[in-house]
Amino acid sequence: MLRELVLAIGIPLLVLLLAVLALEQWRDQLPAWLKRLAERPSWLWNTGIGLIIGLSLLRWLLQR
Repeated sequence: MLRELVLAIGIPLLVLLLAVLALEQWRDQLPAWLKRLAERPSWLWNTGIGLIIGLSLLRWLLQR
């Protein structure tokens, strides 16, 4: 059970970290709507973390 929970949260967090690094790397080549989000990293980070954790926990609960 713990292994599944770690996978359900760990993999999405890794994807989020890679996405944040990609946003930092290619900031000048982003679409307009992503540039607005990139100007406010706290909004992007909080929204992404909240969605990932919430959806991961929902997935974990539904698979039990």
